[in-house]
Amino acid sequence: MRNLLVVVLLAALAAVTLSAVMTGKHAVAVRGQLMCGSVPAENVKVRLFRVKQPKKDDLNQILAETTTGKPGVFLLEGNTNGFPLNETSMQPVISFYHTCDEDPAKVKKNGYRKFNYNIPSQYVASGSKARRTYDFGTLNIQSTFPNSRTCIG
Repeated sequence: MRNLLVVVLLAALAAVTLSAVMTGKHAVAVRGQLMCGSVPAENVKVRLFRVKQPKKDDLNQILAETTTGKPGVFLLEGNTNGFPLNETSMQPVISFYHTCDEDPAKVKKNGYRKFNYNIPSQYVASGSKARRTYDFGTLNIQSTFPNSRTCIG
């Protein structure tokens, strides 16, 4: 009987500890396809950030990053595992860095075009695995977006 009580208490303690650790972690996933006019946008850098970035990207806040391939498709999933406990909240933002319709000489001088998109909070899950994936759909990056800017790298 005593051994059973010890096992039950240890299991309860483990559950409480795991619950406390898990409440601080959040995860998000996003997918989509990028087009440059009628052509899939290849080699677009896509970064998923934990929170909106100031003018210069804080690379410590990247949850995941990828580059689009021939069909212009991307899929990113990230979580706050490994972040300090005071940085586990999440207001995810996806950033795109591209050269669609840009003159190569201008890109060398001025850098990539960049724009951000906020991911809705209902796609942020508690824990280390996203429960739903935000489907960005198909986006033509040939357009100029509000608050877009040119950046290096």
